[in-house]
Amino acid sequence: MMKVEVVSKESIKPSSPTPHHLKFFKLAFLDQLAPPIYVNVLLYYSHNDNAEKIIDADTRRSVIKTSLAETLTKFYPLAGKIIDDEFVVDCNDEGVDYTETKVSNGSLSQLIQHPNVHELVKKFLPSDPYSTDTSSKKVPLLVQVNVFEDCGGIVIGLRISHKLADASSLTNFVNDWATVARGIAAGDHGEQIKGPSFDWQSRFPPRDLMGFKPTSLIVGDEVLVTKKFVFGASKLDELKAKSIIVKESDDASDRYQPTRVEVLTAFLWKSFIDIDQAKNKGSVLPKVYLATHTVNVRSRMVPSLPTNSFGNVLGISAASIVMNNTGTEKNDQYNYPNLVGEVRDSIKKVDADYVDVVQTTDAQLIAFKSMSQASASGQALMLNFSSWCRFPIYEADFGWGKPTWVSTAALAMQNMVMLMDTSSGDGIEAWVHLSTKDMAEFERHEELLASILN
Repeated sequence: MMKVEVVSKESIKPSSPTPHHLKFFKLAFLDQLAPPIYVNVLLYYSHNDNAEKIIDADTRRSVIKTSLAETLTKFYPLAGKIIDDEFVVDCNDEGVDYTETKVSNGSLSQLIQHPNVHELVKKFLPSDPYSTDTSSKKVPLLVQVNVFEDCGGIVIGLRISHKLADASSLTNFVNDWATVARGIAAGDHGEQIKGPSFDWQSRFPPRDLMGFKPTSLIVGDEVLVTKKFVFGASKLDELKAKSIIVKESDDASDRYQPTRVEVLTAFLWKSFIDIDQAKNKGSVLPKVYLATHTVNVRSRMVPSLPTNSFGNVLGISAASIVMNNTGTEKNDQYNYPNLVGEVRDSIKKVDADYVDVVQTTDAQLIAFKSMSQASASGQALMLNFSSWCRFPIYEADFGWGKPTWVSTAALAMQNMVMLMDTSSGDGIEAWVHLSTKDMAEFERHEELLASILN
């Protein structure tokens, strides 16, 4: 059995102190709404036997640590502490929690080919991803570097506080860090990075949340389990063909070809609704089913924000249908093309006008409170999606090549789906987080089983 043993723990501080006038970093309104969880990413690097310049494991570790310290001078809030009650980060340069481990009794290739995503992958992270303990949530960033003794491969595991960053921010941080490391590995310490932009916070200043308290979305004492489902390019093309939306004119020019994320979202949403309907068969009460998506609004704003804007620059879309178990609703709403259309239309609504409403009113906060109350009462059931597809996370070359694989890990959120590109770039990995009971039914869904890659 693969063994992961901690070798050292320390704090990596910024290589240059943060200026005094930047000591306190205020979270934006959209940061306040983010759940108190960590976003996880793991980057898997095979040993560079075929590289022009062989870089041994000790040198790799040194490069990673030195480059992290230099990168933190630009991303200085990540080296501080979150002051929860005030939605402020004390940029005190205490440093990032940094752990190194050695991995024995197994190779990186074996892990990638047969990952136990629920148990094994989380060992490569510096803390338990399922934990709901809030005492550790004051630390913005944790890093763990895992070195395989047998093959020389390395896995870099990161956990970043969702209160500070979304997936785009995390991707930018990783790529900037990799750029600095690549320069150090090549002997060039002069390579500069642009770093993050924190200007957008002034457009969404913090507000009174009117009693709303974001949660980790774990319901009661449910035991969560995480499974990875892989959908190849051919299956995604098949789903697209099944879901072409035709307007009333039935003109070919009016046909909308949905994206692969939209069709897969609708497909997984339909599977999720199926198992809930089967579980509650005979109920006479209608239920609202929601499929939410976090939507990157940087390019949707007017004027648009730079891609390096750091924070939770996100809107929330919510596709919905009302269902009961009598079958009367299903004929009109419960067909796959319609679900795709609902998903597509909900995402399309997150536009410049949407952003203006969020900036000038409490509409988003009220919507969050309403969805939370409906979910708690059992009147609504949400399946929440977050897509990392097309984010350039596979470009993270620290000086020894691009990652062989990039994954997320278990997440402390029930009914959550993370969508990530496969290493080939043309497929999608769906990381699904459900209760143990729901997952047992979900992974037996006939249509789902017929669609995934083995």
